[in-house]
Amino acid sequence: MADPKIVNPHDSFFHAAMEHPPVAIDFLNHHLPEKIRQGLDVESLRLLPTTYVDTNLRNRFSDVVFHCKLADKPAYIGILVEHQSKPDKLLQLRVMQYLFGLLNSINRRQPGQLLPAVYTLVFYHGKETPYPYSLNLLDCFDDPLNIMDDVFQRPLSLIDVNQLSDEELLQQKWVGPVSMKHIRAENITPYAMAIFEALTRWPLDHPETVELLKLLLNYLFNVGNISDVDAFIEVDMNRLSGPIRSEVMTIAEKLREKGMQEGERKGEQKGLEKAALMMLREGVEMAFIAKVTSLSVADIERLQASLEVRD
Repeated sequence: MADPKIVNPHDSFFHAAMEHPPVAIDFLNHHLPEKIRQGLDVESLRLLPTTYVDTNLRNRFSDVVFHCKLADKPAYIGILVEHQSKPDKLLQLRVMQYLFGLLNSINRRQPGQLLPAVYTLVFYHGKETPYPYSLNLLDCFDDPLNIMDDVFQRPLSLIDVNQLSDEELLQQKWVGPVSMKHIRAENITPYAMAIFEALTRWPLDHPETVELLKLLLNYLFNVGNISDVDAFIEVDMNRLSGPIRSEVMTIAEKLREKGMQEGERKGEQKGLEKAALMMLREGVEMAFIAKVTSLSVADIERLQASLEVRD
């Protein structure tokens, strides 16, 4: 039966016809490239009962998707049925959007596995014919330098910061990459000092520079692991120039204060949990314990479970 969500009569007719295996096989044999026809196991063709057209494309396409085997490997063949009779200059872009939506859906179902091959056809029955626009994806771009040809034909350009030396990274005006390279180190202090010393060439009288400096320092202090903040402030700060030392001191002091507050909060939490444990041992109801300690019911249930394990 045709998909009841399809209200366009042309699409409904096409979907209903594709549900008949002889019709689908004949259609594909006529329109697939020779390489795919030769590798297709027609006995494996299975019409899928779902659509892979996302909401942004549903006013333009409906789809018919077959699962099959190509050269004994799982694959998909998608037929997009274009709703609109008016040709689309960016048709190939819409098709790629659909294709990657389908691939993402497959990836969610089988994460970590290599993706199957997917081939798409577009069924057009609009008034204007032959189709007046290019069907080459590269022609969707206003690209006088042809850089998109490189984007689609070459491997992804990947910057692996771990493969670059610190010396090379510190030569850049923005030293963020070197901080990100070492942010997971057990003790980031020696790397942080090298970064701070590299900042001496920044024009610190410029507002944008100060904002970037604050951004970098907050990242290093809040995400990185500085093993001893007090020692860092008292010993290492003397190696820095005045303006940078001032900014680092301000943020480091805030971090130290935050750590002290966190310690006090944990101490207070520990005291409340100790009181709650005493009440639990006396059989006091959880609702009352939550009320007098301000602990959540979930916390009290966790404490109750720990008591049961101990007992």
